[in-house]
Amino acid sequence: YHDHETAYRFWTNPSGVMGDAIVTGNSAGSGDSSWDPVWDLATEVTESGWTVEMRIPFSQLRFSQAEEQTWGLQLERKLRPVQENTVWAYTPRSEAQGQGRFGHLVGLRGIKPGRPFEVLPYLSARAEYAKVPRSPGVGFDNPFREPSSYNGFAGLDLKFRVTSNLTLDASVNPDFGQVEADPAVINLTAFETRFDERRPFFIEGAEIFDFGDGTTELFYSRRIGRAPQGSVPSQAVYDFTPGTTTILGAGKLTGKTAGGWSLGVVEAVTGREYASWQDASTMGGELEVEPLSNYLAGRAGRELREGQTTFGMMATAVHRDLTGSPLENRLHSAAYTGGVDFSHEFADRMWALDVQFSSSQVSGSTEALVRTQQTSARYYQRPDASYTEVDSAATSLTGYAAYARLQKQAGLWRFGAVASAVSPGHEINDLGFQSIADRIEAGGSLGYEQTRRGAYFLNWSLRLSPSVAWNYGGDRVGTTANVVLATQLPNFSRVNLQFNYNPEKLNGRMTRGGPIAQDPTAYSGTLNFNTDTRTRLTGRLALGVGGDQSGAWNRSATVTVAYKATERLDFSLGPSLGGGLKTTQYVTSVSDSDATSTFGRRYVFGDLRQTTLSMDARVNVTLSPEMSIEFYAQPFISSGDYGDMKELSAPRSYDMARYGRDTGTITSVAGGTRLEIDPDGAGPAQPFRVNNGDFNFRSLLSNLVFRWEWRPGSTFYAVWQQVRSGTLDASDPTVTYARAGDFRLGQDAGDLFRLRPDNIFQLKASFWLNP
Repeated sequence: YHDHETAYRFWTNPSGVMGDAIVTGNSAGSGDSSWDPVWDLATEVTESGWTVEMRIPFSQLRFSQAEEQTWGLQLERKLRPVQENTVWAYTPRSEAQGQGRFGHLVGLRGIKPGRPFEVLPYLSARAEYAKVPRSPGVGFDNPFREPSSYNGFAGLDLKFRVTSNLTLDASVNPDFGQVEADPAVINLTAFETRFDERRPFFIEGAEIFDFGDGTTELFYSRRIGRAPQGSVPSQAVYDFTPGTTTILGAGKLTGKTAGGWSLGVVEAVTGREYASWQDASTMGGELEVEPLSNYLAGRAGRELREGQTTFGMMATAVHRDLTGSPLENRLHSAAYTGGVDFSHEFADRMWALDVQFSSSQVSGSTEALVRTQQTSARYYQRPDASYTEVDSAATSLTGYAAYARLQKQAGLWRFGAVASAVSPGHEINDLGFQSIADRIEAGGSLGYEQTRRGAYFLNWSLRLSPSVAWNYGGDRVGTTANVVLATQLPNFSRVNLQFNYNPEKLNGRMTRGGPIAQDPTAYSGTLNFNTDTRTRLTGRLALGVGGDQSGAWNRSATVTVAYKATERLDFSLGPSLGGGLKTTQYVTSVSDSDATSTFGRRYVFGDLRQTTLSMDARVNVTLSPEMSIEFYAQPFISSGDYGDMKELSAPRSYDMARYGRDTGTITSVAGGTRLEIDPDGAGPAQPFRVNNGDFNFRSLLSNLVFRWEWRPGSTFYAVWQQVRSGTLDASDPTVTYARAGDFRLGQDAGDLFRLRPDNIFQLKASFWLNP
């Protein structure tokens, strides 16, 4: 586009290994390598060096229709043996970086985009071999799953270039599978884990849908085709619930108009999904777990002053057919968001101002809106909140988010000031991603960057960043001050140090809908060391430490080693070990009219000592520029051991009364699977039981992928995916030995490889046609 914002990167080495990425935003970086254009090259090694000739079809690029054009251009050469980088258009490190500082290629005439149609049909076959365990205490096998299953698929992707810089994509029975599985995590919080998008249809052109620089993500494409949101009845002993929602069709229009507007529209329809289930008496049925849904996201933006000033707008909409559906009381029937953003660089790009504003509205049944008001993002049901309350008659909820930042981004001294607000009613999770609402935050930063080489450092920077946050009731729920020192040593390695200090503050989410509590003063620090990334052997060390005044602590260490054995072979290994003690892990809340100090409920917490060991291993073998083998594996072992059980004694405090010590009694019952708690001993309060939460979780995810681009744009994949996972849960009566919660590396690793794996084999062939 020559918008000084978007750049296409193509690179190679003497062996002809190809790489490409798309870089967005006015910043330097390697970009998004998941972009996969069709292009070709040839290299030749001579006595004096080597040469390359690249063939990049104009159909893979987006540009204006002007008869005479000017393109931005940057050329870069890296010589690893002498650690030399040479660029055609050089920008000093003390100045703002990015695509806006590239050179210009002028005088291009008669450039045409090529043939407008691209057709990509595909065929795939899948075989799955899985363990199908019998449910404990049930006298019959799972009727919904077989140890082996076989499926075949076919589909078609279409691409039509409406103009040289405006592209329409459409899919019939699209293949939205992803080759690499999401990493394993243990999430004991009230908040959703965010995973990156990996599906090519949504990755291509995704930069157009970026909205502002704040925390509001209006479009999170993984909502489309997500796992069904409904569930089977609690009495079900067997069920078959689809892992994803079927995308019936999807279309996308992205690009730029002749007037300089960037446009993006995504439309997708997902089908109804049903789950089958049976209880212990073989009674059961079929239940809708995801309704017929329509998703729409639109984005428009305009760049002025060679990309130094931009403004834009965005809107999303979700409609669900919930008529007669059991999900009517759970999901929104409609959800809308809209927003505007503005950025402006001035004083020769030394200063930048970013502003954004967005609003949201969700609607549905009164039951669905009660659920929304009680989610972890806002907790309207807090008994001590004077500014929010659950409206059981509401059929809609509205809110807003605002963000502004002013920063000095060039020169030796750097400065920044930021302010943001997310109202309690702001809800965008139907098609966006949001963890927190009900928050007002203000912060700043002051930094110094020295880019001249000195006796001890090639360059270094120091930054101080304080911030304060409140909820809409005026309670201070966040105070942070952090100091970051970043250096590059004469041997081109990097050392970064960071220290964070968090004075005591109130926490409206600790009790998960109960009264506001207090977090004690906390601290944390990190050390990151990276060797020179241009050498064949590279390494990274990351250390972390933290704690607070309650006695909680955490430690972590990650070591990553990568070795590029040849131009065609590289591998990496990254083990990570983390552990800590959390003194307020939420367990449950129990109604008790005698608990008058906490509004008629007891909020129960436990000490949780957790240890986690994981590792990422990768091997990439490039057999030729068109053929490669990739292997990825992630073993993951985690244990959690619950200690003292306690309850919150008073709101707006961290006062905890430990059962069996400060108050009441606690007894292990049901063979150690449950804990019986009498909160006041001989007093009038009724005893209650909670599960023993100790656990050991082990998993191993691995992928072996053979990729062959048998002709430009046409690819054959052969994939073997293996999954092993298992849990020791102390609340499970079938656990025959009491080591749940006890981390033993040798035994856990042995147990991991003794688990029976699920094996998935998949073949896929796509055919790129450009008629």
